[in-house]
Amino acid sequence: MEEYFGLLQRSPLFESVDMEGIRNILHCLEAYVSTVGKGEIVCHYGDRIVWAGIVLEGKVALIAPGSNVEESSIRLAVPSEAFGCSHSCLQNQPSQVTVVARKRSKILFLKLSKLLRREAMGCRYASLVTANLLRQTAAANLIQGRRIHVMSQKSIRDKLLLFLKQNREERTDVLLTMNRQELADYLGTERSALSREMARMKKEGLIDYCRKEIKILREN
Repeated sequence: MEEYFGLLQRSPLFESVDMEGIRNILHCLEAYVSTVGKGEIVCHYGDRIVWAGIVLEGKVALIAPGSNVEESSIRLAVPSEAFGCSHSCLQNQPSQVTVVARKRSKILFLKLSKLLRREAMGCRYASLVTANLLRQTAAANLIQGRRIHVMSQKSIRDKLLLFLKQNREERTDVLLTMNRQELADYLGTERSALSREMARMKKEGLIDYCRKEIKILREN
């Protein structure tokens, strides 16, 4: 487990927590590691959640069911990123998503509800992680708000352009962490329709792309 301590220090949940603190917190939160194969379900929609997860290796997708058996990928979690934190704190709340491994993955599971017990309030390590958890929850709310903004756009083109603008910084290019199918799921459209629209946008000189890199050439 200690071979992952460096990675955990890069996780927002363990920001400013030293090695000794991580060791203590993992013990207090009854941490354990599980390996899941590609395509395996980590938790189903509607499952009662007790454990939060941090991806140590691999990648998992959080998928929300839609109407007519359609599904929509809310986000991906890659190494050092967490999922299920809010549900783990509240305990026994039904999951709003299905979590599935996109590749063979190792996941660290933590019982975050133990941070809210009275005896944890006097522990400086628990206080640090609790403060980090609050910041992470606030950040997750902002990310969800950004996706709602994207989904509110009427056309695939408008959704994609807004998504690209949200995810770039000073540069004009965006390096995606998701493949074309995952991007289509995030935008709430079919992969074939997204590919056709991207091809049209490239022909019109709006964007250029190669594999997972997309460059905005002009905005309208």
